[in-house]
Amino acid sequence: MEILFVMTISLFPFALVILFAACYNKITDKKSRIPFDYARTARIPAFTLLQQHRDSSLDMLVYTLLSTLYFQLPFSLPTIAELLGFVDVSKNWLIYGIIFFAAAIYSLSKALRAFSKIRIARLGIEAEWAVSFALSKISDNRVRVFHDVQAPNFNIDHVLTFPGGVLAIETKGRRKPNVKNSKSSHKLTVEGEKIQFPHYTDTSTVEQAKRQADWLSKQLTQSTGMNVVASPVVVIPGWFIEYKQKPVIPIMNHNSLTKHYALSKKTVLDNSSLDRINHQLEALTMRGSDLF
Repeated sequence: MEILFVMTISLFPFALVILFAACYNKITDKKSRIPFDYARTARIPAFTLLQQHRDSSLDMLVYTLLSTLYFQLPFSLPTIAELLGFVDVSKNWLIYGIIFFAAAIYSLSKALRAFSKIRIARLGIEAEWAVSFALSKISDNRVRVFHDVQAPNFNIDHVLTFPGGVLAIETKGRRKPNVKNSKSSHKLTVEGEKIQFPHYTDTSTVEQAKRQADWLSKQLTQSTGMNVVASPVVVIPGWFIEYKQKPVIPIMNHNSLTKHYALSKKTVLDNSSLDRINHQLEALTMRGSDLF
């Protein structure tokens, strides 16, 4: 019981900060509020990744604080115990020190893991923003673009509707290796379903894009009452793409998007059909809550 009391005293400053932040947030919310309904706003590009970035940032902060706390506890416990007159705590300093150092190393490893997730999420966010910027350049008023379309266990990064059909766009952000005087460091090759980067081979992205487009086709067909076929597209921003073999589905960089959608001259969807499809997609992109 003595060690628990001493630890409570040691943790008091941290608990005080958390309590102050909670009280401040509650008081602020009572004084003012957001003047519109979060739930009735659409998801912005990379909304899901922004949530992951936020969660990972919070995890990194918490685990970093915990590792700092665990590292300093073995040194602060004897002092606090001595001031409070708990001699037994000081006698077992080595045991407590080993336990807290192990906890500190574990927390630090979790913080580093969270930092790695932040880097990955940041790359994905920037890639989706690059694609959304390219899509924003389409001036055709018959074209609608939806971002972060929600499915049961995944999301579709972008969906584009136009008279020529529906495109389900999967965006992949991939870092380029820093290789001096290498012409291949900025280039990837496509062969069927295989995407060959300079440093590894991607065999899952094409299949992922096809699965997502199939789900969207079924969802829109069921909700609109007409046969809707969503075509999968993979976009990898910032890379030069060389085709060794005709790809199973279109694979391109973000600068080619505005040209790709316009290649289909055939009108598949009239204005009434587009309105019905767009209405269902709007429902799939609503935030639905005030969570962020």
